[in-house]
Amino acid sequence: MQSETPINAADLRSAITSILENSTDEQKADFLRQINESRNPSEIVTELARIIKGRATLSRISEVSDIVGTGGDSKNTINVSTAAALVVSSMGVKIAKHGNFGATSNKGSADFLKSLGYKFEMDQQSMMKRVRESSFTFILAPRYNDSFAKFAAARKMIPYKTAFNYLGPLTNPADPDVLMLGVTNEEISNLYSTYMLLNGKSGCVLYSEDGMDEVSPYSTTNVTFVVDGEISRMAIRPEQILGEKIAIGDISRTDPEKSFELTRKGIAGSDRSAAKFIALNAGLSLYINHKTGDLREGFRNALECIDSGVVQEHLQKVLEVASFA
Repeated sequence: MQSETPINAADLRSAITSILENSTDEQKADFLRQINESRNPSEIVTELARIIKGRATLSRISEVSDIVGTGGDSKNTINVSTAAALVVSSMGVKIAKHGNFGATSNKGSADFLKSLGYKFEMDQQSMMKRVRESSFTFILAPRYNDSFAKFAAARKMIPYKTAFNYLGPLTNPADPDVLMLGVTNEEISNLYSTYMLLNGKSGCVLYSEDGMDEVSPYSTTNVTFVVDGEISRMAIRPEQILGEKIAIGDISRTDPEKSFELTRKGIAGSDRSAAKFIALNAGLSLYINHKTGDLREGFRNALECIDSGVVQEHLQKVLEVASFA
């Protein structure tokens, strides 16, 4: 992103509105190339996220949180962000989870919830009802915002990543106040933490040294915290919290059905490696939502909640509420 003149936010707003409403795929591709060469990527991503959220058919809910990753880490791990979101929502954190079906496989967060029978269709009132009654709702990105679909063909014309590759986790129409964002490298971490600063969000951005966009159970995870407009950093070494390292083979499956089965076993506590991996990620969410004093306590509390059967019971309530709301 190297252009001499940064794109002005007002000009960007006008340009993308025009592009979304009346343009060819070639014009959209030219627009993506232009913003990709800008010297102010954080400002552009912020403005794009605002515009896209503003076009959604759902809108903001106060006092909710999200756990979401960029995906694309090629680790084939279980659906840990969705499972962790279910854990923390069973413990009093209101979750508005944003996600989609898998882009390169049918193993995305929406694929997992669909396998459980989760009903995605809802309006604003039913979304709020789900949060109120079960502390959890899942927002299927393309169903409530057509902006990404409108750029799909244009993105295929460009052989490199553009700003749109990083917008998914930032365009939750519920506009959560607290974010736990998983990325795959330091560059994107810096982009997201700046976004959070610019938008008054709190929470954290994380990436693991093994490339995982989750808190890794076998490698150091680098976390950038954003709290009250200030940034701090921490390295999470899994053995210091888990008392061990968990091998990637114990928490990953290439077959979607086997992956979903392992995720369910982790939620139920019947597979220890999966349960610990989920609790490790849930513990960080509990920490940034001020539900626990430190990461070790967060992990222990999350694992106890899993082992007690509370999370499994909560999942059934989430599915039940979604079937009527």
